[in-house]
Amino acid sequence: MQPQNNNICVVILSGGLSSRMGGGIKSFEKFNKKTIFDRILERTILQTKHIIINTNENNIKFNEYDFPIIKDKLTGHLGPLAGIHTSLYWIKRNIPHIEWLVSIPSDTPFFPKDLVNKLLFKALENNKKIVLAKSNDKIHPVIGLWKSDLLEDLEENLKNGIRKIMVWVQRHPFDTINFDQSFFDPFFNINSREDLIQAKEIEDRYLL
Repeated sequence: MQPQNNNICVVILSGGLSSRMGGGIKSFEKFNKKTIFDRILERTILQTKHIIINTNENNIKFNEYDFPIIKDKLTGHLGPLAGIHTSLYWIKRNIPHIEWLVSIPSDTPFFPKDLVNKLLFKALENNKKIVLAKSNDKIHPVIGLWKSDLLEDLEENLKNGIRKIMVWVQRHPFDTINFDQSFFDPFFNINSREDLIQAKEIEDRYLL
């Protein structure tokens, strides 16, 4: 098991509208009697003690978890980039000694248990402020490591109309790290009822 990294804050991004799931907050959907969100939280707790939840929804279920819940600082449902910006801002105001943020979407229940440390090692190894996760040679822009001093640059870009993560990322030196598994994609994400069924099959076959 990887040790907790205390110089990193992880944000669980829960900002999507879940239209393909029929509305609501999809991370509270269940398979094998456990929510997607609980699975994500269990894996996150193993990797850091600093965890925040970014959501613009007023749902009392989030209040059941003993973690800060933050809404986007810039309004208008600007997407996950706004959630990353909000998280960097929160770190600066509340835990300014923390140098790094890791972002994880709230629909990816099988992400690696060594994700945080591997992202950080890659950043330090190659002197990068941004490292994004990959699987099967596909970049997952929402799953990444961000240096806390990127806050002002990101805020300026958001205010200038930048919305896509990769458009902003490509303005900076960045790196990627590939996480491959033989049996299933560790960044399999759940967007529909069909995906819930497939997630159950993955867990039943490979993780139980």
